[in-house]
Order: sequence, then C-alpha cells, then structure tokens
Amino acid sequence: MNKKIRLWASILAAIISLILYVTASEKTYSDQTIKTLSDKLQTHVVRFLKKNKVATNTLKQDFDSLNYKDLTPDFLNRYAYKRLRKSPEMQGLIIFGDRFHFLFERDKKTWVATYDTTLNDTLTNWIRLSKKLEEVGHWTDTYNYFIDEAPINKMRQLLKHSGKQSLWKVLFHKGPLQKDFILSSNIIRLKDGGDLIFAFVYDLRKQKRGLFPVLEMRHPIISLLTPFEHFTVPLFSADTSMTLSKNSPVEQINRLLDNWEQAPSQAEHSYLFFQNGQKYWMHISLIPHSPGIRAVAYTSTEKELQSMEHFKTNLYGYLSLFFVFLIFLEVLSLRKKRVRSAGKSTPSLTGSPLSEKDIPAILEKGETEQTEFKSSLRWDYRELKVNVVLETVILKTIAAFANGKGGTLIIGVGDNGEILGLEPDFDTLKKKDADGFELHLRRLIKNQFGISFSTAHLEITFPEVKGKTLCAIRVMSSHHPLYLKTKNKNGNEIEKFYVRMGNASQEISSLHEIQQYIKNRFK
Repeated sequence: MNKKIRLWASILAAIISLILYVTASEKTYSDQTIKTLSDKLQTHVVRFLKKNKVATNTLKQDFDSLNYKDLTPDFLNRYAYKRLRKSPEMQGLIIFGDRFHFLFERDKKTWVATYDTTLNDTLTNWIRLSKKLEEVGHWTDTYNYFIDEAPINKMRQLLKHSGKQSLWKVLFHKGPLQKDFILSSNIIRLKDGGDLIFAFVYDLRKQKRGLFPVLEMRHPIISLLTPFEHFTVPLFSADTSMTLSKNSPVEQINRLLDNWEQAPSQAEHSYLFFQNGQKYWMHISLIPHSPGIRAVAYTSTEKELQSMEHFKTNLYGYLSLFFVFLIFLEVLSLRKKRVRSAGKSTPSLTGSPLSEKDIPAILEKGETEQTEFKSSLRWDYRELKVNVVLETVILKTIAAFANGKGGTLIIGVGDNGEILGLEPDFDTLKKKDADGFELHLRRLIKNQFGISFSTAHLEITFPEVKGKTLCAIRVMSSHHPLYLKTKNKNGNEIEKFYVRMGNASQEISSLHEIQQYIKNRFK
C-alpha cells in the first residue's frame, strides 16, 4: 500500500477512534447497556432463525420424493454429512421414525452416528466415521441423546398444532462432560405417506459458530421464549447442574419471565433484581414474525455491565493513541524518503539488481531522462531484416546515460510501451537465446568503450514480461567522459559525445560545449 494512503487511512482511523472514545466516555446506564446487548442478541437470533428455516425447507424438499424404504443407514449418513458440511454452525441431525431413531453429529475431526431400530432399549449402538465416511470404530453405551417415547409423542402433537413452524427445545445434560443442545424440530412428509420427526442440533456452548456469537459478557445468562415454554441457559458454567444451585439467579429469572408472559400484552421490558447481594439486569427483546422463538432475554450483573463500558472506553482511548503513533511513523518515513530522493537522483541504480517485479513500474512511467525503450538490438521492424545501424543507436544511448546520471535501457519494448520481446533478435544470432544475445551485446560494448567500462558500469538482466523476454541494461554514471566511435560520410572514423536531454540522447557537436560539459560533470 502507498505510504500516503496508509497515512490518510491512519488519520481517518484515529479520528474515528477518538470519536468513539468521546462517545463511550459519556455516562451510560446499566439499563441502556443491557438493552443494547439484548438487541444485539435479538438481531443475531433473527438471522439464525432465517438460516434454520432455509435448512428446514431444503430438508423437507429433499425427503418429499423419498419412501420409507429409501432411508437406509448409509443414505442417512451421507445425507447428514452433506447437510452438516454446508452448515458449520450445526452440531448434528436427528430423525425419529416409527421404525428407527437416527443421529449423526460432529465429534472433533470425525463423525459419530447411530441407527437404532430397538426403540425401547436403553443401550445405544454407535459407529465412528472418518472424513471420508469410512467406519473407524464402534461401541455401545447407555448415554441416550434421544427423548423418550412419551416426549416424542408429545412433540408430534405440538408440531401438528404449530403448523409449518419449527418447534424449539433445549436439552440440558448434567455433568461437566456433557453438552447442552438446542433442537429445531419439524415434520417430514414422505412420498409414501409416512411421517418422520427431524431435528437440527446446535451446541449452545459453541459461541463462535452456534447461537450466541455476539455475547460480550464473560458470564451471560440467555433465555429463549417459545410459544410453549421458555429455557434459561447460564453460559458461564459448563455444567448445567449449576442452575439448580441456591446461588443461581435462574429461578428468579424464570419467575420474571412467567410474569412477563402473563401480562395482557407482551412488549420489550427491562427488569432489575437482587440475588446474593448482587444487582442483576435483564432485558426481554421480541422476535418479530418468528418461526418458533418469539422473544429472547439477556441477563447480567450490573458490575459486569459497568466493567464492559469501562473496557470499551479504555479500548477506544488506546486505539486512538495507537493510530496517532502510526501517523507519527508514517510522517517520519515520508520525510526520510524525501531526504533520500533529494540526495539521490537515481535510486534504481543502486542496491539490488532489477527484477521482473521492477519492470512493470518502469514501463508504466514511460521514457524519462534516465529511462529509454528500444524495440530491438539489430532487427529492423520496418525493413524486416537485420540493420547493424540499430546497434549503434543502442551504444549511443549507453554513452549518453554514462555521461549523465546513469539510467536504464530496456530492449524489446516499443516507444509506446508495447512489449515486443527479443525473439526477432535471437533469430539473427548464432546462439539463439538470451546467452547468445548477451555475448553479442557485451562484445559490442567492449569494442566500443573498453573492457573496464563493460565490466564495472553495466548490469544486464533478462526479465520475463507477459511471456516475452526483455533485456534490461542498467548503466552506471561514468567517472570519465565516454565517446562513441563511428564513421562519417567519407568513411573516416570520428568520435561523438552524447548526453541525455529530457527523454532523448543528444549529441553535443561544439567542442567548446563538450569541454564545458566535461568540466562541470567530471571535474
């Protein structure tokens, strides 16, 4: 990125950070903060419900052309694998049928699945599958993800009354090694008339990919209110049994939610209550036109709400200082660059050799006092034949650069910057490649200016641009005058003195002017 662009970007970021710092420094009350957090949660839940609705409709469409006999373990495993790969926020897929119970879920870098046909057995048979759905293990345990038959029948009845809406339920499991899941259930209508209950499973603890990625508190308590019941999840504890502790505020939260639901009309509302000497704030936000979840509630201690506001204020302050420091560094860097530019007219002639990355920038700038393009070394594009006079033109440019500040000559590029390449020149040489080209070029330079200049003041490279080979000659400023030996019309050998004037090489024919130039330039 250009340094000036970085400077202006840093200035803009510093201004924004400063504005945020001033805004955050204004007094904010806990009831405002809890409402802001609850609204953020509501926004994400709405987005989450829309994605879940799309996934639900897709699954129904996929299954409405199937018969019960098509739902083999292999088919269900492959379908669930495909569905979960497309939806990284999902933990698993459950399907309840009259003849089987099926579950497929993530387990670290593998998948685990069960297809049970013995519905009343307390044992569950599992298989572990690799990323390629190859079986790599199997076992039986007494841990049952499934709801018993009585709740399943109750779920069927509720789904019939819910229309096309999904039925949401939270499954709490006690113990630090268990997980809390939220299930989105619905009914599948098969082609042969059979009905199945399916549920998408989401892990409440996976805050980054699950239902609550916008939580900003360390110890939030979230409540979900469905048309049939509400669930309160204290995400500060990995063990849901903590909700049964006498120190837990969950019981008080549930009483307030019951009170809110019994009101003649439900609207957004904030509550303040005390529990074990601490103030708690809770805000209920409505989910408009929701398919299954009609409201969410966010609860946190007043102490943590205040800590969050202080943290934001300090963060914006530190960001402002950080960007001011960046501005200082950028200004310092730009000043150093200007100093270097003033004291060194040709930065490209020092340091590392020209690389292919340097060429596009040189071509874009076009011909200058220290840059010139030539179509070829000896191939005449007009006459379509070898023209040795063109070799003298190349030598004239090298002499002009050496007598001035130095420069870069690129062969294989037209005056308008068109990439022509060296292939026509290669075809005129005995060795038809870059090595043969360099040997011929250095022989011309050595014969004209001597071996000392050829070895000490030139750098020749062959970069590739747009699939074509170019010759880049970097000419260092000479320590003594360089004359080009040529012949006049009578065939007599003469010496000419060339210098750069603008973007062209010009001859100084006056002896007096040559002496004056040499005096000013070399002595």
